Amino acid sequence: EGDLRAWLFSILYRQFLDVEYAPETGLTLAELKREVGACLRDHAHEPRVLRKARVFALILTRGQIAIDPRDWFVDKLNHGHLLRKLVNDAWREEAAAGPIATEASWFENSFRIGLAKSGLDTGHISPGWERMFAGGLAGLIEEAARERAALGDGITAEQAAFYDAVEIVYRAAIALAGRFAALARQMIGDYPEHAERLRAIAETCERVPACSPQTFHQALQFHWLMHELVELEGELVRSAGHFDRVFYPYYRADLDAGRLTREQAIELIQFFWFKHFARTRGKDNGKNFVLGGQDGLGRDATNELTWVALDAYEGLHTPDPKLSVRYFPGSPDRLYTRVADLIRQGYNAFVLMNDEPAIEALVQRGKTIEDARLYLPIGCYEPAVDGKEAGCTMNLTLNLAKAVEYALHDGMDVLSGQQIGPHTGDPCAFTTYEQIRDAYFTQLDFLLTRSVNYIAAHERQWPNINPSPLIAGTIADCLARGKDIGQGGPHYNSVGCVGAGLANAADSLLALKKAVYEERRYTMADILAALDRDFEGGEAMRQYLINRTPKWGNGHAEADALAKEIADHYCALVHSFTNARGGA
Repeated sequence: EGDLRAWLFSILYRQFLDVEYAPETGLTLAELKREVGACLRDHAHEPRVLRKARVFALILTRGQIAIDPRDWFVDKLNHGHLLRKLVNDAWREEAAAGPIATEASWFENSFRIGLAKSGLDTGHISPGWERMFAGGLAGLIEEAARERAALGDGITAEQAAFYDAVEIVYRAAIALAGRFAALARQMIGDYPEHAERLRAIAETCERVPACSPQTFHQALQFHWLMHELVELEGELVRSAGHFDRVFYPYYRADLDAGRLTREQAIELIQFFWFKHFARTRGKDNGKNFVLGGQDGLGRDATNELTWVALDAYEGLHTPDPKLSVRYFPGSPDRLYTRVADLIRQGYNAFVLMNDEPAIEALVQRGKTIEDARLYLPIGCYEPAVDGKEAGCTMNLTLNLAKAVEYALHDGMDVLSGQQIGPHTGDPCAFTTYEQIRDAYFTQLDFLLTRSVNYIAAHERQWPNINPSPLIAGTIADCLARGKDIGQGGPHYNSVGCVGAGLANAADSLLALKKAVYEERRYTMADILAALDRDFEGGEAMRQYLINRTPKWGNGHAEADALAKEIADHYCALVHSFTNARGGA
C-alpha cells in the first residue's frame, strides 16, 4: 500500500497539469475554439439547449485526447473549459446585463455591504448514477425516445429541443469512449509493459458508457467519465453517490466469477479516488461519496464493499474524496468503530450523518419515506434525494445580524449610507424591547423576501444561462416531462436559503434587552453613539456588553430561546415560498 501510494503521488498527482496530447488525435485547442465559435454562429437560431449540445458534441468528437498507460482510467480531453466559459463568461453575463440586471445588481451590492451572498446556484445536483448504470447511455437514449413518442402531437418545440439535445450529448459521450478505446489499442504496441492495462481500458471503453457495466472496473470507469463530462458541461458534481450500495453488485459479480480479488479491488478504488484528489489537488470542497446508511426499504446498506472501500481509503492518506458515513439504528457496531479508528489516526475528511433526523426532515419537506431513505449529502452535507432532486442549496446566504443593524438605523446601511431596509422608526423612541425585536423581524422579513424574489428571477433565466441535457437525461422526471433541470424537470426542486450569523443576531438583541430595557444601564442613544465611534472611549460599555450579557451557546435558557425564536421565524418564512421551478 505504501509503495502504491508513493507511486500515485510521484506519477499521477500532476496528471491533469502536464498532459501531452498527440496532434493526430484531434484539433488543437485554438482550432477547437474556432470550430466552437463557428458552430454557435451557424446554429444561432436554435434554442440554447441545442446549441450547447452541439458544442458539447463537437468538443468530444474533435478535441485531442490522451491516455496515460500507467493509469487504469481514461479521461484526458483537451477541451479548455470552453463550455464553462460559454456559460459563465457569455450567457450568465448576458443575463446579468439584461433580463435580470436589477436583481443581479441587488445581489452584487448586497455582497459588498455584507448583507448576503446570492445568485443562481446550478451546481448542487447529483446525477442519477443508478439510472445511468442500469442501461447505459444507449438505454437513456431509448428511454428519451419513448417519452418523446408518448407526448405525441402535444409535444412543444421546447420539449423537442430538449430531447434532441439529450440524444446529441449521449451519442457524443459514447463516441468519446470509442475514441479512447481505439487509442488504447493503438498504444499497446508502443507500451508492451502496459499491454494488460491498455487492453483492459479498451475493452472497458468499448462497453461503457454505451451499455450497462458488467464489471467493477467498467462501473468505476463509467462513473469517472460521466463525472468529468458533467463538469465539462458546466455543472459541479456535488455528490458521487452511494458508493457501497451502487457499486456492490459489480464488485460481487467479479468476485464470484473469479475476475477480481479483494486486493485488486482496493487498487482500483485507490486509482479511482486518487483521480478526484489529483483533479482538485485538495483545493476544493472535496468529492462526496456515501457509505453505510440504508436502502429505500429501510434495510442496512452496509456490505462487504464498505469495508473494502474503507481499507482502500486508509491506504491513500488524501483529503479528497470526502467520505460521508450514514448511521441509523440498524448500522453495525463495526461501522462505528472502524470509522472512529480512522478518525483517531488522523483521517479527518469524514462527514458523519444521523439518518433519523435527516430522513424525518426530508419527509416533512414533502419527500416520500422511500425517497428520503435514499438521500445523499449534496455538496457539503445538505441532504437531497439521490437522482430525483435539484437541491440548489447555496442560492442564498443571508446575514441574520444585518437586520439588527437596520433595525437600529431605521433601515439604513450605516457604512454605505444606503437605505436598504424599510423604515421601522427611530429606535431611540422605542420604549420596550418588543419594539426593537419587532423592528428586527420586519427588517429580516423584507431582506429575505426581496432576496428570494430576486433568486426566482435568476432561476427563470436558468434555461438560457445553463441548459444541461447531459445531467438532466439521467433524472427520470426530466425525461418524462421533457424538461431540463432549470425548467423544473426533476421530481423535487428545492432552493436553499442559509441563515448565517444566528449567534450574532441573538446576542445583539439580548444585549440590547438587558442593557437598555431591563437593567437600564445605558440608553439606546448611548449604545448607538458608541457604535458610531466603534466604542472609542467606551471600553467599559464594550466590556459590559461582551462579558455581562447572556450569549447563545452557553446553556443560557433565555439566549437559547431567543436564538430559537429567530431561527423558527426565519425557517417559517423560507418554507412559505415557492421557487421559480415549482419547488420549495
